[in-house]
Amino acid sequence: MLGNKLLAYIAENYLGGECQQFALDTPLLELNIIDSSALFDLVDLLRREAGVTVPLKAVVPTNFKSVQHMLDLVERLQSESRPALAQAVGVA
Repeated sequence: MLGNKLLAYIAENYLGGECQQFALDTPLLELNIIDSSALFDLVDLLRREAGVTVPLKAVVPTNFKSVQHMLDLVERLQSESRPALAQAVGVA
């Protein structure tokens, strides 16, 4: 599950492996678990693990407030790409 991969990655890379009290809704920016420079690292992780391209306009704190917000972003990006893909292959 992508949520578990994100939790494990953030715990390992930004919390020194500590994941106590760390959940999908933990406020990452508010608690200074990640900072603005970490956003691009997480964008790359989302690209590798979920196969989505996060447009620059979507790299905003709101989309990275928590792991759940990142999962919501991935879901939105995947749903936006489905109609375009269907149209490109002539299914729509």
